[in-house]
Amino acid sequence: MTSLANTLRSTLLGAAEVTRLSHLRRSTALFTQGQAADAAYFIEEGLVKLTRTNNVGGRIILTIRGSGHLVGEEALMLEPSPYYVEAEVLTNATIYRLPREVVSRAIGTHPQFTAELISYLLTRRIALAEKVELLCLRDVEYRILHYLAELTQLVKPAEDGQGYQLPITQLELADLIGATRETTSTTLNQLERRGLLKLSRRMLTIPSPSTLISAAAARNANGKSQIAHQELT
Repeated sequence: MTSLANTLRSTLLGAAEVTRLSHLRRSTALFTQGQAADAAYFIEEGLVKLTRTNNVGGRIILTIRGSGHLVGEEALMLEPSPYYVEAEVLTNATIYRLPREVVSRAIGTHPQFTAELISYLLTRRIALAEKVELLCLRDVEYRILHYLAELTQLVKPAEDGQGYQLPITQLELADLIGATRETTSTTLNQLERRGLLKLSRRMLTIPSPSTLISAAAARNANGKSQIAHQELT
């Protein structure tokens, strides 16, 4: 991500057509699902969630992205297309709007940028494939542990040194992991009693990401043991 971000700063962000959107607040929509994809967005600072809603109102958060990431990649397609998701700011953010034409021009004139962009898009594709695997093959507790550990990589440690604060509600977490709010809430309460996290209004605090990762690994090992036992019996 760092390599692409550095190249973006040196090749695109200074273009006259690029707009710097600063002091964006939580719940600000960058674009909506179905809107014409006329620009990609580079996150300089902050978090952005990408949400997909189906035709009967079902909703899932496909991913949450942070500093150094792109959103709105639909604008990079050869033929004009709509955004597949809605992009909404989760925290105070600074974001650059990159018009479709500016990105297309850079792809045609900057081979390094093109190569790094392709690598970035492939990385995002793999991340979505991994999410499908998680949703299909892992239980709710493992999904929560996995995603909370992953999200801590997108935020800075709290100034008081008391872990990592994730500005995500229990409903948003449920939408991210593909579970009901009730199941998510119950599991979070269990994890809080084990000291793995702290719950507060619109915020989850993670005292130790490494402890979450260890708990996820233990949960994974336990799940494999149960499957092996079932196959033997």
